[in-house]
Amino acid sequence: MPHYADAAGADTYLTQTLQSLHRQTDQDWQLVIIDDASPRTEDRERLRALQDLHPDRTVVLQQNVNRGQGFCRNVGVQWAWEHGSPFVLFQDADDIAHPRRLEVTRRTFDERADVDFVYSTFSVIDELGASVPPARLTPSLLEIIESHREDPVEGPDAWIRMGVDTGYTTLTSTVSVRTELALSHAFPHVRASEDAHAWFRMSAGGTSVAYLPSIPCLYRVPQGVAGSSDRSRIGADYYRRKAEVDTDGFLEAISISLQRQTIRPDEVNALKSAFLRRLAVTMEREGQHGVAQEILSTIDQVGVR
Repeated sequence: MPHYADAAGADTYLTQTLQSLHRQTDQDWQLVIIDDASPRTEDRERLRALQDLHPDRTVVLQQNVNRGQGFCRNVGVQWAWEHGSPFVLFQDADDIAHPRRLEVTRRTFDERADVDFVYSTFSVIDELGASVPPARLTPSLLEIIESHREDPVEGPDAWIRMGVDTGYTTLTSTVSVRTELALSHAFPHVRASEDAHAWFRMSAGGTSVAYLPSIPCLYRVPQGVAGSSDRSRIGADYYRRKAEVDTDGFLEAISISLQRQTIRPDEVNALKSAFLRRLAVTMEREGQHGVAQEILSTIDQVGVR
């Protein structure tokens, strides 16, 4: 769990998230909170008190420099690997875990040796915990929900469908991964779409993806706020940055798959073209017409047909 207390309500959100973890039907877990150099002393002290309250359950790793959520998740994965955890569940500090999340995830990993990446669907809540209607969701969120309802991505080489069919497939708080896979394909140290970049590479370098519809996460989107803290920092350039990161992740997935011989060299150009066209559709839906046109022009520039 990356943590950075820089907004109103952060402490309340964290408390509610922790309550959802303590309500898990499977109680064999440890929480690793990586505080990303929260600026206020009282916030850091609150986390240390939390660790003291549950020393067998909670570990707080304090960072001295703010490096972003991807960096923090990698720190947590390394801790899990060193302490023998067979798999990790990613959890953001303001989302609510389903009470059976760990139970169902563990059973899936135990029963399906071919699966090393699982994810669930989600519902959107606001800062007060109330349901947010579809009309108030961004096109990107609606895109994910539609894919879950119609034809969720599953199976081997899921990165291809993520890239060319569905777009951004799921949210970080819904994902669990075998620790070895998470360690081998770390999150990039960027502040936009670092999770999508990782999902592409994990899928390309792993075995198979499974979708678990029975354990929906409650994903918090405070209304009237322009997205995540990282998105707020990036500002108007966010979508262009996201497009660059997504493209880099997909190209790295292609490289991984070529090395593993799960795709052929003669398939590469068609995959790149389909990905770029799909990414342009997402940008258009978000109202980013200029970015969409830049993406489409890239197809001709690199000679992809």
